[in-house]
Amino acid sequence: MFTYTYLGQCTFALNFDGTVIVTDPHLSSLGPEGSRAYPPPCTLMEAKPDAIVISHSHIDHTDPKTLNPYFEAGGKAPVYYPAPEMDWLDRYQIPKDCFVPARAEQSFHVGDVTITPIPCAHTELHRDENGDYRELSYILKGAGKTIFFGGDMSLYDGLVERLEQERFDLLLIPVNGRDEERTAHNIIGNTNEHEAAQLSVRLKAPYAPMHHDVYKFNGCPVEKVAAAAEAAGAQLLQPVPGVAYEL
Repeated sequence: MFTYTYLGQCTFALNFDGTVIVTDPHLSSLGPEGSRAYPPPCTLMEAKPDAIVISHSHIDHTDPKTLNPYFEAGGKAPVYYPAPEMDWLDRYQIPKDCFVPARAEQSFHVGDVTITPIPCAHTELHRDENGDYRELSYILKGAGKTIFFGGDMSLYDGLVERLEQERFDLLLIPVNGRDEERTAHNIIGNTNEHEAAQLSVRLKAPYAPMHHDVYKFNGCPVEKVAAAAEAAGAQLLQPVPGVAYEL
């Protein structure tokens, strides 16, 4: 059995027959300028991850206020993290003990779940001097299901063709988009609600939106998400935060 639980921003608890993978754990608040629209449904310890996958180093994805309390409470789940971004952990004062460098197309296993990172373009593709990608998306396979977790992603040449190599049962895609005002304030954008719906149609898989309802300054109203899905003929799953859904 596979269940998924949306926990806000890009945080999901994905349960593959008892093996729990948590994505981009952000279960705190960015502060007064970015107060959450609703409280975190749980702590990371309460989510009981067997492993954590993180897409990139931005603080609402690599969150010290979520990760450090988890480690301080005795949490020991391995955290798979883009290899070029490991130095960010020192800046955030996050201990590296449980972190495992992740690289595009180098699969790893957590129990019976196979996880394959692929390149992610946070507006653009960014690589280090070794050619490793600074942002990653993840393909997760287990319990007879194939799930795509986009992280903070934008479309790029070759992405759709790479994804068409798989048959997905669920896509987790950001819908907050991008615009000149946010770019001017160094807020890097993602796929918008129309691009997410069109990708769902192209891949013939239902999708759950993310990065849209926690912070108003960098979100997208659920009504716009639903309208874009309807216009594209896409199968939208709009999960209530904190509720587990069986797929």
